[in-house]
Amino acid sequence: MATGWSGTNPSAWAGNTGERLTALLRNSVQELAKVASTTIPNGGRVPVVTGNLARSVVVDTKEPKVIEGLATGDYSLGIANIKPGDTIWIGWQAKYSKRVNYGFVGADSLGRVFNQSGAGFAEATAAKWPSILQAEASKLAGR
Repeated sequence: MATGWSGTNPSAWAGNTGERLTALLRNSVQELAKVASTTIPNGGRVPVVTGNLARSVVVDTKEPKVIEGLATGDYSLGIANIKPGDTIWIGWQAKYSKRVNYGFVGADSLGRVFNQSGAGFAEATAAKWPSILQAEASKLAGR
C-alpha cells in the first residue's frame, strides 16, 4: 500500500521564496548593523569614549549622511523598509567616524592636531558579511 508524501509541500515552499529571501536579507542586515555598533569593551571593533559613534550606525537604501547629534542607536526603521534587489548602506553618522576608522594625522578645520591611527571597524564589519549571511540562512532553513 502506497503512502502519501509526508515532507514539505514543494509548492508551498516555492510560494514562500520571496518571503524567505526578504527575511534572510533583513535578518542578515540587522545582524551586520549589530556588529557595526558593537564597541570594543563588548567584543566588537568600535572604539568607545561616549558611545555616540556606536549609536550613530544607520541602515538605509541611500548613502548615510553625517548628521551630528542624531545618534539614537535605532537602525530598525531602515531595516524594515529594505527588500531584495535594494542597495543597502550601513554606515556611521557621527562626523568623526571616518577619522576614527581610517586614522588621521594633522590639523583639523578647528586647528586641533591629531596623530590617530585607524581602528578599521568598517572593514572588519564588512568582512563578517559572508559568515553572517550563511548563519542567518541556516537559521531560516530550519523554519
